[in-house]
Amino acid sequence: MSPGTLDLRTTFLAVLDALAEAGSAYAFIGALPVLAWGRIRATADIDLVVAASADWERLAAALERRRFKLGRAVGPADPSDPLPDITVLYAPGQPAVRLDVFIAKTEFERAVVATAREAPVLETTVRLARPEASIIYKLLAQRPRDLEDVASIFEARAAAGDPLDWEFLDHWAAEWGIEDRLAPYRERAGPAVS
Repeated sequence: MSPGTLDLRTTFLAVLDALAEAGSAYAFIGALPVLAWGRIRATADIDLVVAASADWERLAAALERRRFKLGRAVGPADPSDPLPDITVLYAPGQPAVRLDVFIAKTEFERAVVATAREAPVLETTVRLARPEASIIYKLLAQRPRDLEDVASIFEARAAAGDPLDWEFLDHWAAEWGIEDRLAPYRERAGPAVS
């Protein structure tokens, strides 16, 4: 790796190795599922959600052995909870690749891990948030790039003949109170409402 180059491949493979060592249930979120279910686009970080349990301590130790450095921990929102909600780590290298690890504490995050789909990424098979979960995450964030990602997922799934699970989309949009954000996509790509 040359100075000034983000080495996402090495970081990604190190994360996979740590996940396997820890035996953690996980799903990649963020850009990786968009690459699989939507469009090709650049990214400079890696995001994943992991099941919250004793696995977290094993995963944190496995990442530390691979020289990941803790940037910061967010939460926990519940003071009685011993685990952070999100942990930001940095892989070794200059510049360091950022790794955001979300601890699955909400029903939605647990559903993302439980319903993840396997897909090839860099010649290996990994668990990615399903297209519908990626749409919900992106609608929650609602930045311009996220909305472009949502549109690309709808377009690519339609082109692939891979119908989206509108029951999942409607359920989680209602749970998060973002039905209005999903509505324009329903009008263009959703099933007819009876």
